[in-house]
Amino acid sequence: MTAGSGTPPAYPPLPANPPAHKDNIMRGACYALIAYFFFGIMQGGAKILSETHHVIEVAFYRNLIPLIPFLIYVIIRKKWSILKTNKPRAQIFRGIFGSISLIITFATFHYLPLTTATVILFTATIITPAIAFFILKEPIGIHRWSAIIIGLLGVIIMVRPSVDAPLFGICLAFFTACLWAIINVTLRYLKTEPPLAITFSFVLCGVLIPGLAMPFVAHMPAPDEWLLFLLVGITGGLGQFFLTSAFSRAPASLVSMFNYTGLIWATLFDIAIWQDIPTLAVFVGGAIIMASNFYIIHRESLAENRRNTTDV
Repeated sequence: MTAGSGTPPAYPPLPANPPAHKDNIMRGACYALIAYFFFGIMQGGAKILSETHHVIEVAFYRNLIPLIPFLIYVIIRKKWSILKTNKPRAQIFRGIFGSISLIITFATFHYLPLTTATVILFTATIITPAIAFFILKEPIGIHRWSAIIIGLLGVIIMVRPSVDAPLFGICLAFFTACLWAIINVTLRYLKTEPPLAITFSFVLCGVLIPGLAMPFVAHMPAPDEWLLFLLVGITGGLGQFFLTSAFSRAPASLVSMFNYTGLIWATLFDIAIWQDIPTLAVFVGGAIIMASNFYIIHRESLAENRRNTTDV
């Protein structure tokens, strides 16, 4: 307070910037584990349905089923604010790209055994850190680059075209893995956006885009198939929400590593439903890829500890 004055001095207002986004590695890892568990169930159900229904139709119902309760919740609770976004272009890109990727993913599982397709799709966990390095500038040292190269060698060991794993299916799986990697990095870019908003944009595009082809590919499901469609839709919607939440709390290079848990569910489904026992090459290649993934997780943990120490 100045002398002889009864009014306090005018201080400049505090900056109105929002608080910086903070990662939560453990929570992000837990969400990723839950997400890939639900995706394992979804993929098994989608493979069964693809035997009698077009993959576009399966993708349409997979998104329509979670979209309906989502809209009901928003309308009844008047939660329109959760749909707001500061990155509409990225949201639209993620929605359109993700919808196309989902259709191609279901086609991959149609042509390949679940276990073989899942292991090839592990390529996404190898490609993601590299894309995150170039686009998001997430640091990757020589140790993680070495793990990426070793993981690719595991894929080469595992991939052997055969009657059970045709060349077309293998190529489709590699293409799908590249799409997954791009989506993973996009989700990391959207980490400051509400997970419900990201999930909504995805399922909405996932209804509109396949819906254009529904008059040409759809046919009425049998009574027992409706339950399977419901299972695919519910697990797919929950998996999408938890994966989005995981990417909002942990680096893309870490969250994508938990994709390896899908091998457990894929193997169980292959044996229990199709009596398809994976070959030794699948397990050897998968083991090498998972070892690479574990090492990348270890290096990411060390990097996170260094960042926390620096912040303190």
